[in-house]
Amino acid sequence: MEKANLTLYTVIGDFSRVAESMRVRFQEVTKMFTPEDDRWMILLQDDTMIRCSMMESGSQADQVAEHTEGMVNYFVRVDTPLTAIKEEVIRQIQCFNCIVGIEFELDDNRDRTSYIINTFYDVAGDVNGFLLYPSMSLFDSKGKLLFSVKGESEYETFRPVANSDLLEVGRPEERDVDQARRERSFVRLKEAGVPYMEHLPCEVLDCEAMIRKPEEIARRAAALFAVALYSEVMLSENPDREEALGFVARVDEGYHIMDEFTPLERAYLDTPSPEQYDCIQFLWRYECCAVLLWTLGIIDLPYPSAICDVPYIARLFFDHKENGTVLGLGEIRDRQEILDEADLTLRYDWACVDARVKGEETPASLDGGVVMERHYAFNWLIGASDGAEWDEIQPTT
Repeated sequence: MEKANLTLYTVIGDFSRVAESMRVRFQEVTKMFTPEDDRWMILLQDDTMIRCSMMESGSQADQVAEHTEGMVNYFVRVDTPLTAIKEEVIRQIQCFNCIVGIEFELDDNRDRTSYIINTFYDVAGDVNGFLLYPSMSLFDSKGKLLFSVKGESEYETFRPVANSDLLEVGRPEERDVDQARRERSFVRLKEAGVPYMEHLPCEVLDCEAMIRKPEEIARRAAALFAVALYSEVMLSENPDREEALGFVARVDEGYHIMDEFTPLERAYLDTPSPEQYDCIQFLWRYECCAVLLWTLGIIDLPYPSAICDVPYIARLFFDHKENGTVLGLGEIRDRQEILDEADLTLRYDWACVDARVKGEETPASLDGGVVMERHYAFNWLIGASDGAEWDEIQPTT
């Protein structure tokens, strides 16, 4: 009998959850389930077999690293205009710490084959996993194409995800101040009708937080404004790159931001004909800029159901460029207020990601794009991802 193969990838803390999910998901059609550490078999009622073999970083770190490195090298060579998606997919692959090879027998019954494959998608949903086909096409738990060897994707944006049980690994214990912060977030979430997971911990504990200095925040805000403004011109009906670069130069005249661009921003600005997708991605940086201006006490940060007031932000920067900085235009917010808003934004983002994974509409009128950008900016602001630089931030939900 012909055999088919799939590979399940996930980031998970309790590796036993994978086999347990398969046991539960297939139990209605299972005659016998035989788990043996990192291998297990499912004997189906039609006497055919599903065989699974797992590698996990707890006991096989070198093998997992070798496998994911090879997979990264494979996708790195893929030629695609979706460069931002590709970069995030590669980051996701680098996060995988559990890999399960799956082999099952095929027959002429298409309904049976569809049932088996769809059940593995259910398993992937249980553990925030992804399924790779032999064609080197990677799908999410809803069967949506994330990336393929042809450089195709059904995603407009993507950010790596991690399972919540990893967020506690190697971290200090929560203190009363962290628990109180989470409770304050719950109150605001309930008021807005946003679903939440009670046990999702603070992304950065109070003892871990390292708030960026006001001068650094102001410089980053100006650089983000310039990049977003450039993108706005490049996405206009008749884009003119020289005109777009001219606006960047005008911002630089007042704020001296040429040395503030990150490597990815610099590469984007230096590209003669940037892809429309990249322009859209960097246009979203207005939302990150808004977070930083809020931190400096210059603007308000309303409920994230709509994009920020871009014309107001533009006027703010151009009207005050003779000052050389936006510092002093407001009173910098205190540490507790910043950490509270960062924690709330993490939980907004969890609600958006959870809805996306389930194939549901984003709840409570949240704008997933706005929330995602705010989450990114807050993580840089409070020193998440071990104080990573701007390009290296990896928000988790």
